[in-house]
Amino acid sequence: MVFAVSTTATEAEQPKTLTFREVYHPPSAASSNGRVVSIKHENNVNFGAEIYGIDLNNFNAADFALISDALHRHKLLVFKEQPRMLTPKQQYRLTSCFDPDEKTGGFAHGADPVLLSENGVTIYGLPNRPAINEQPQVHILGRGEVPSDHFDFPPGFKVKGINHVDFHLPPHIPQEEREKGASRFYQWHWDGSLYKIPPPRVGCLLAVRTPKGPDVTVHWGDGTGRTKKIAPGATAMIAGSQALDLLDPELREIVLHSRIEYAPHAFQWMSTARSTQLGHLIETEDREIPLDKLSPWSEENICIYPMVWKNPVTGEKSLQVHGQGAFKLYLKSSPDGEETVITDLKEVRAFMHRIMSPVLSPENIYAHPHEEQDVILWYNRALWHSITEFPESYGPRIMHQCNIAASDHPSQ
Repeated sequence: MVFAVSTTATEAEQPKTLTFREVYHPPSAASSNGRVVSIKHENNVNFGAEIYGIDLNNFNAADFALISDALHRHKLLVFKEQPRMLTPKQQYRLTSCFDPDEKTGGFAHGADPVLLSENGVTIYGLPNRPAINEQPQVHILGRGEVPSDHFDFPPGFKVKGINHVDFHLPPHIPQEEREKGASRFYQWHWDGSLYKIPPPRVGCLLAVRTPKGPDVTVHWGDGTGRTKKIAPGATAMIAGSQALDLLDPELREIVLHSRIEYAPHAFQWMSTARSTQLGHLIETEDREIPLDKLSPWSEENICIYPMVWKNPVTGEKSLQVHGQGAFKLYLKSSPDGEETVITDLKEVRAFMHRIMSPVLSPENIYAHPHEEQDVILWYNRALWHSITEFPESYGPRIMHQCNIAASDHPSQ
């Protein structure tokens, strides 16, 4: 789930992409044996459910109907007691089912470049996001060595992990403290390219290998002294609906009627900049790549999204914003009010901090503790998430992630 800059590969360089029609052939079924059990939290978190009784390698139409309804209502689903590892083809099938109008089956960040070629095998992707040739929309995330004989990956292949030293403003956590369990939220976001390609409706993550060791302590690094104990390698999540609810009434009215323009090739644009220590914004230091130095881009592919997105099943509204990619704001306090355009990046980021920071508090965060062979599915248009650091001595974190470009851009 880490965003990274990618160069575009040529069509000839790409592995065969299996389309929705080739993968999804749901059998008929009268009912599902699935059970939905809400996750009980001890803090302010109010989303998430566990699913039992559905084998994701063999789910049927009734199973998917249950899954889809549960996901829109709970926003995060954790599939327990899977009899075997979810295959990449079935992971893609599950993800694809949420958007039957999407015909290309494209990866949410566009074409992958060639990562390596040896012994007649070509691997696509990036060092921190290699693709699985069998199903190229499924990528490996995490850090460390993949299991032996893992698809087409050569022996000893390692996935590059995150390092907040490479991305966050100093002061950084000293290495010796990190090895003792001090951690950071790396980047608060929802998945999407922020340019041209519609963001996925859902994200899907399979835990193949998880780090083994005591809980880590996440430090906010913002001068407040706030910390949170979490499982190593956990994925931290926040509900956009709660982020909206926590705003004061005046600010809530503004975000309900306002829009964000994201930078062209946003992740390339921010690749030379630095994040705030909390991982929710880019610090304004004039370090972004100038627009005329970016890969070719066009105005018609700029993404301008409402700040608030609506759940099509429940009608619930969520504040869904990507603070680091924000480039310009169009602010209105009412449907018919006068629109104010904010173009100064420092002002843009100050406003983003105002609307994002209230929810970024320990009691509002669910840090999901991954267990091997479990699968999580989240509604990408209602949750924010961030990966977290953990000591290298805890061993590898190997996850299979699938997200697919949607057939539509989000609307309120």
